[in-house]
Amino acid sequence: MKKVLFGLLAFVVIIGGLGYGWYKTSYGGAERYVKITEDGREKTIKADSGERFINYEYKLTSYDKKGNEKEVSFTAQHNLRKNAYLKLTDNKVKGITSWEEVQEKDLPSKAKEKLN
Repeated sequence: MKKVLFGLLAFVVIIGGLGYGWYKTSYGGAERYVKITEDGREKTIKADSGERFINYEYKLTSYDKKGNEKEVSFTAQHNLRKNAYLKLTDNKVKGITSWEEVQEKDLPSKAKEKLN
């Protein structure tokens, strides 16, 4: 009975570890920071249903917490506020997978130096 329970517990731990690894590979990534200095480029997208959507595309220079530079591109569903600071998640496979606005005081010091 103990062997069966131990085997099931080991199985659950292995499956959980594999799931976590897959999630981090698919959706995780390095944090990068940008400052919005201009309006995004309007891009019209047509859905399969025929409905049209407008996205705004941004191509900016980003910086990691060490101040290393990298050109990135991402889209937003609305034009972003000028002079806003964003924290991006840069996935090695998928590129930018998410972004969120942050306050200037929350920026790492090396990235803050480069953005200002």
